[in-house]
Amino acid sequence: MKLAKDTTISHYRILSKIGKGGMGEVYLAQDTTLDRKVAVKMLTHECCDDSERLQRFVQEAKTASALNHPNIITIFQFGSHEDTHFLACEYIEGRELGDLLADKLPLESVLEISVQVVSALKTAHDAGIIHRDIKPNNIMVRNDGIIKVLDFGLAKLTNLSRKNRVDDQAATIAKLDTIPGLVMGTPNYMSPEQARGTDIDHLTDIFSFGVVLYEMLTRIRPFEGETVSDVIAAVITKDPVPLREIDRNLPPELELIIARALRKEKRDRYQTADELLTDLSELRQDLQVRDRLVRSDKTNSSILNAGNYHSPGSAPAESKSTIAVLPFRNMSVDNGNDYFSEGLTEEIIMNLSKLNSLRVVASGSTIHYIDEGKTHKQTADDLGVQYLLEGSVRRQGNDLRITAQLVDTKHQAYLWSETYRGTIKDIFEIQEKVATEIVRALEVRLSPDEQQNLKKRFTENTEAYQLYLQGRFFWNKRSEEGLKTAIRYFEEAIEKDPKYALAWAGIADSYSLLGEYGTIPRKELYPKAEAAVEKALEFDDRLAEVHTSLASLLMLNKWDWENSKREFELALELNPNYATAHHWYSHWFLNMGDLDKSIRMISRAAELDPVSQAIIKDKGIALYYNRQFDSAIELALKTLELDPLYPAAHRLLSLSYQGTGRFDEAIAENAKWGKLTGNRLETKFGLAQLYAVSGKRQEAKDLVRDIENNKSMSDNVYRGLALVHAALGENDRAFEMLEKSYELREESLLSLKVDPKMEPLHSDPRFSKLLMKIGVASLERPAY
Repeated sequence: MKLAKDTTISHYRILSKIGKGGMGEVYLAQDTTLDRKVAVKMLTHECCDDSERLQRFVQEAKTASALNHPNIITIFQFGSHEDTHFLACEYIEGRELGDLLADKLPLESVLEISVQVVSALKTAHDAGIIHRDIKPNNIMVRNDGIIKVLDFGLAKLTNLSRKNRVDDQAATIAKLDTIPGLVMGTPNYMSPEQARGTDIDHLTDIFSFGVVLYEMLTRIRPFEGETVSDVIAAVITKDPVPLREIDRNLPPELELIIARALRKEKRDRYQTADELLTDLSELRQDLQVRDRLVRSDKTNSSILNAGNYHSPGSAPAESKSTIAVLPFRNMSVDNGNDYFSEGLTEEIIMNLSKLNSLRVVASGSTIHYIDEGKTHKQTADDLGVQYLLEGSVRRQGNDLRITAQLVDTKHQAYLWSETYRGTIKDIFEIQEKVATEIVRALEVRLSPDEQQNLKKRFTENTEAYQLYLQGRFFWNKRSEEGLKTAIRYFEEAIEKDPKYALAWAGIADSYSLLGEYGTIPRKELYPKAEAAVEKALEFDDRLAEVHTSLASLLMLNKWDWENSKREFELALELNPNYATAHHWYSHWFLNMGDLDKSIRMISRAAELDPVSQAIIKDKGIALYYNRQFDSAIELALKTLELDPLYPAAHRLLSLSYQGTGRFDEAIAENAKWGKLTGNRLETKFGLAQLYAVSGKRQEAKDLVRDIENNKSMSDNVYRGLALVHAALGENDRAFEMLEKSYELREESLLSLKVDPKMEPLHSDPRFSKLLMKIGVASLERPAY
């Protein structure tokens, strides 16, 4: 029925026609009673003669009018005019969401729209009403940003709730939509059960909203086809392209939300709109917080993020699943909780790494892995795995919300996802649940011991646990100041729980590393490290981390090769995926002269920790000692691609260039190493030795004289002097320095057997005797 301007229907004066739909025409009108603009929807004569369409029209009026929500269109009146029916509702100045999708919507706008739409659905579902036709053209965006959900013409009543139920007449009308096999709705936005024509409930709206959200973010409908049948088949059988394969800059939490909303099986979806609304609201708030933090405190990206290094022959065994646990994002308002999210990541890695059927990438590679917009597949390729676990942590006071999702990057599918809510007291239970769900999803069979390991708790004191996490956070910074801070936190953790073995192990690890990253002599640090290891073993002798620390101390400080080897073997038995054990054990084989085993061991460490600079560098050192100078150069250059300022890579280049006779380049790299480390003394040793082997004898002697006149002798000085005298052909003086190095038990003396710079001394009987005194003469020296 067409209406002329100024026609009056009830108390509505027609102003103009503004639209036309399948069941009628829509007019802009003036409410003469309340002096406001309204929209009047007139049913066509054809629809009035069609009982089914008439019933839908009536249902739209009664259903929407029963709902009172700012994001649901308000119905003012339903009535008849002459021989047709009309519906008067609020007039919305704005645009359909479908029209807005021609351009890419900002992420914040998508989330704002989503929160409002789902809020409207929550109210409808609470009233026992299913919309059944959620799509962009049924969502209006007002000019002020307010969202209005329209067209409840296909709405259906359910038994979800009797609160705010409409009357029996509407319930009778709804019966027409319960006919089995009847497909109603818009195909591209249907749920699988809707597409099959089977019984539906409120979960169909959640699926349809997931489709709309996907389209808002990508401007692509997830289910398409040439015909309606093709579309329905896609809805029922096909999974959409993963969100971040289309736009890699979208946050992974959003992909988790969509994946859960679009589950084919209803039991796997969000079970209520309220759950969905909570996740969307929290994500919106989290991203606002993250944006503020990024603007206020931009940090330098780790140069390790590329992670392109893979050791030769490092492909994992086919029988093992391979997984990397990416750093859980800190979504807390307080960025001081970074330690907690990093610590949670490490704890999950530690739990999973003890399972023989998994190969787990070590935290050294993942904790500093910065996602630069890479897809899941690219990230997995970088880290050499098939599966990725990612998630986020939101902490406010003692309240926690932790999300986690397991991604199969080979098949581009989510195997499992979950959101956990609780308090800090629930953290151990949450960690156990995450590990258990991963094992279940990957169908890993566990031995009884492994089942117990997953449930093992190292402390019941959550205060001690948080202090321990803060200690590990600073320990990972690998600086003198960071290590000293770490020790303080570990000590505070022990005050809360004196039997906390992991905290004792943290103290041991910190003192061990201080010798490398600090200025305190190792001889002062090792006894403190040993005391902490003994304490850790007293309270828990089944920790691979502790046995690895003990093995290293026995090797470096005691030169107790037999017991050191036993401890390394025990550590690997307890945790075959512990990268540090493989890494440090490779030094044992190197010092003993078994370079083949050393390279195999360090290569295994590189598989487990593929972007660790220290491991990459030490593999290069092993290749250098094995006289594979060109391979060592290649590895050093690859490391410098990741971090041009990594000092050890310049040192490796200097040594390897010397091995190939490229002395000028070796001198230049030695200078770069010295400048980056500030270690003037060892830089002088390196330069003097290079002068000596390149024929600049006088320059070498002048430097040696300057060093020997310096009374502030430090660690490894005598071995350094021995190398220069050996290069000058002054063997007696070289052995005099080596004996002093032995008396002081200088740590660098341990590589004596394989160091190419010691070759001028190999034929001297005193060299073999010295190897015997050190304890590394059990194997023949390698033949090169």
